[in-house]
Amino acid sequence: MPISENMTDKSIQADNPKTTLLLGAINMDLLVETERLARAGETFVCERLYTSGGGTARSQSVAAARFAGDAGGAVKMFGRVGDDAFGNELRGFMSEQGVDMGTVTTDAEIETGVAIIFIDPTGENFVHAIYGGNGKCGDVEADATIDAMSDAGVLLVQQEIPLECSIRAMVAARERGVPVVLDPAPAIPIDIVPDGFYASADILTPNVIEAEALSGVGISDVDSAEHAADKIRELHGCECVIVTMAGDGVFVASDVLRGHMPPFEVEAVATVAAGDAFAGVLGRALCEGNDLEDAIRLAMAAGALCVSRPGTQSAMPYRDEVLALVASSS
Repeated sequence: MPISENMTDKSIQADNPKTTLLLGAINMDLLVETERLARAGETFVCERLYTSGGGTARSQSVAAARFAGDAGGAVKMFGRVGDDAFGNELRGFMSEQGVDMGTVTTDAEIETGVAIIFIDPTGENFVHAIYGGNGKCGDVEADATIDAMSDAGVLLVQQEIPLECSIRAMVAARERGVPVVLDPAPAIPIDIVPDGFYASADILTPNVIEAEALSGVGISDVDSAEHAADKIRELHGCECVIVTMAGDGVFVASDVLRGHMPPFEVEAVATVAAGDAFAGVLGRALCEGNDLEDAIRLAMAAGALCVSRPGTQSAMPYRDEVLALVASSS
């Protein structure tokens, strides 16, 4: 499924791009590099501490805003942070990237969400999460999202805030003709998912682990990815399923587009933010009037550029970089 060879910045940009809406988690990651975890009652000296913005929706919003660039059309984030240093830092950074943070709730009664991540020499992660404001997202955030749908081109949601909040906004989006892109991350037990949750999404973008959890099908190649995608559509009523397979590309199953799309060839350095780059640019590209195939190729290019660099938010590519990679691969 090659992307159109004559794609240019002008051809993918709508005259008046609609707004990209994101509803989900915003948190600060505290990453600690250590030889080992401390024992009970022990003080163990670690090697390094650094911080990074976290939350799937937050990362996707940065990817969408960087791809938007000066093309027009707002990227609006909806969520909840505390009235604290981490919340202020996250607001400042995301605003600098072009994300509209005026729609994010500030709650003086609770802290901004935090993940404390211990990383051992093998790269193994030990994560302790404090949901903070993310866990308090509810009707206020859902209703604020709904109020912004009059000029929206897409709503992006995930599974890191209370699902009742997300489905309220998703159902409203479907009623208003706003496409919903759901990244089912992290994978969660199916029995805690509200009825109709996945069917409320127009596009579902699971990675291999998430697709296996949703389908019950083990994925080892393109054929098994196709089987899993079809099973997800059958079980959960999703119109379009895009299984992202890292270095093996994606498999798309929908009534309008079906098949394997091969990856862009890059040398992988860090894969942690690739899925967020993919989802953020996919949503933004749809807002600009791209058809599904072209939007997916742009999203794949963004994901490929992201894995070719170290870091998370710093690895998110800009619009000209994505277009250049697509053009060079046509």
